[in-house]
Amino acid sequence: MDLRQLEYFLRVAQRCNISLAAAELNITQPTLTKSIKLLEDELGVKLFERLPRGVALTDVGLRLLRHAEAVHVQVRDASQEIASLRSGTFGTVTIGAGPAWLRRNLPLAVADVMKHHPGIQLRVEGGFDEALFRALRDGELDFVVAELPSPEDRRDVEVTPLTSDNLGVVCRAGHPLAGRRRIPMRDMLAFPWVMPPRTTRAHRRFDALFVTHDLPPPTSCVETGSLAFLINVLLHSDALTFTVSKTLVTREGKDLVMLDAPDLTVRREAGIVIRRGGWLSPAAQHVADALKAICDAEPEN
Repeated sequence: MDLRQLEYFLRVAQRCNISLAAAELNITQPTLTKSIKLLEDELGVKLFERLPRGVALTDVGLRLLRHAEAVHVQVRDASQEIASLRSGTFGTVTIGAGPAWLRRNLPLAVADVMKHHPGIQLRVEGGFDEALFRALRDGELDFVVAELPSPEDRRDVEVTPLTSDNLGVVCRAGHPLAGRRRIPMRDMLAFPWVMPPRTTRAHRRFDALFVTHDLPPPTSCVETGSLAFLINVLLHSDALTFTVSKTLVTREGKDLVMLDAPDLTVRREAGIVIRRGGWLSPAAQHVADALKAICDAEPEN
């Protein structure tokens, strides 16, 4: 098995069509078919099921796909590192960031890097953890700054903790529940909820907390991927949400409070996530170092 065979296999797996993959690779269809057949013979397994229109990965093919994707990213990282060392240039850094990081520490880190390393080009992608980690594993991002994956989800990533904070119930300062002590979960069911999408880790954790206490999870009146929109709805209503305490120290969140609701408060750790065995370019390392310095200087939340 060589790198070219893996690249050919990866392209067919991505396109599910040999003729389309061959055209993109600029080789003939028979050449690509022969390469896949040689790889299957070498491994002694069938990697693709031939369908009337295209191909589909077998279970074994799916397992090989994960390894092929990892090799593809490693080879690209190696090429970029050598090119960076040879040219002495910084290149472009692509960062994925969760909603709270986009509004707080990451802009400060970017400003610091722009000031001290003006040759660096940055591209920042916002999103929720699951989508960001997929993009990281696919090689689309250099690193992610977000809540750290759970230990069982760290097989193919490496983490650097930077900070910790609380997930809890947040509302406007003048909310009827604000100021109350040790609010029971049941008392919060009477209020509307504005939440991140149901597919996010925060929303799933929120639902699980209610189920653990034998209560039905509240139905969201509004679901949104925009933290700015969510905050504005809170400020103009009696709605509640489940979000991180660092939201309260952003400019938009200064008129919000986190309720004293112990059964709906969870400690979490956040930081930098890279691919296991991955490489941070000098430019990416500058951003990571700036983030660490800013987080180290923060009071504990």
